[in-house]
Amino acid sequence: MRRYLPVFHDVLGASVLVVGAGAVGTRKIEALLAGGARVTVVAKEFSPAVEERAARGDLTILRGAFHPDQMEEAELVFAATPDRALNRRISAEARRRRIPVNVADAPEECTFFLPAVVRGVEFTAAISTGGRHPGAAKALREFLEEHRAEISVRLERGRRRKRIAARRGKVYIVGAGPGDPDLLTVRALGLLRSADAVIHDYLVPAEILSLAPAKAARICFARRGRTAGHGAALKQNAIHEAMVRLAREGKSVVRLKSGDPLVFGRGGEEAEHLSREGIPFEIVPGITAAMGCAAAAAIPLTHRERSSSVTFVAGHETDEKGKSAVDWSLLPKDGTLAIYMGVGRVAAIAEELAGAGFPPDTPFAVVENGSRPEQRVVRGILSGLSRIAVESGIRSPAILFVGRTAALLAYEYTEERSDELVAQGV
Repeated sequence: MRRYLPVFHDVLGASVLVVGAGAVGTRKIEALLAGGARVTVVAKEFSPAVEERAARGDLTILRGAFHPDQMEEAELVFAATPDRALNRRISAEARRRRIPVNVADAPEECTFFLPAVVRGVEFTAAISTGGRHPGAAKALREFLEEHRAEISVRLERGRRRKRIAARRGKVYIVGAGPGDPDLLTVRALGLLRSADAVIHDYLVPAEILSLAPAKAARICFARRGRTAGHGAALKQNAIHEAMVRLAREGKSVVRLKSGDPLVFGRGGEEAEHLSREGIPFEIVPGITAAMGCAAAAAIPLTHRERSSSVTFVAGHETDEKGKSAVDWSLLPKDGTLAIYMGVGRVAAIAEELAGAGFPPDTPFAVVENGSRPEQRVVRGILSGLSRIAVESGIRSPAILFVGRTAALLAYEYTEERSDELVAQGV
């Protein structure tokens, strides 16, 4: 099979000769007129549509037999008669004159093809099988027609991505979402792909970090088990200093944070520090862990019949505060609690909730590594929370949901996931 160069040809004002004015010829004529071509049609008989076009002055008709002189000014030639021998003669003459020619249903006589076409407001997609399998080309065209909305979405992503680029000397505090690269925002993806330096911690998975340029510096300021107590304060100060230093070196800096930067992510503290140091910054929201984990585990945070509120709670406080600032007795007992950073204090949290008047049969669900391939969901009731968490070996990152919605599967949940990371392919 010959290999053809796919091109889109501008026919505006081009002189085109079409020989044949039956159903096939009429389709080609309409396509040429839509592109603004000056069309001359040679045939002994013309379809009603061609006759009507000629009467309006849209094209020129030459009634009678084909003659080679009719190609004198042609820039393109189409042979669409039912006479195969005539079509071959037209093709040979066009080739002799070095005029591109298309012959209906005879790919061996063509120097170019008209592909199957899908048109959108801002795109044109063309499919060709070299003229040998028009049915297959049509099937592909129908598939694209069915996915026109998805194509439009991807076009919008591409258009936005071109405008998204991290600016040198600026820090972007970016939410990376709960862990699945597909859940990054378009802006987060664009900034990450153009960053000179990425500052992150262990909660951001390697699949997301791999989206940064190969030449970008990747700086991890915390690994598992090394962020508690006084070390957490030292780590945060080091992050502050690194952001300022890298920005002053003229680098574009992405401070990548799991979830959303402003929901238990210390994004506010980092923004304050950058402001004091005179460093320009931008905060880019992400899907916060509670929402991402709830969706991945099919846990509705609110439900018309079971919960009219959702409360995000920090299950672990910094040592500077001394004790928890959460008054558990004030939290709504008929809503949903989403408790962050509570894995290390599960036993204490269970006692505090019980002491605050939460019934022992209140449902809970712990979602570990929500939205990631290794996701786990552990369910039970509040009276067994401490024991179940220990027996199941729940580890960070995990979100603890407490409330009647935690026991509810709102719908038949069927997992349909692809191993391909879409964020790496768009």
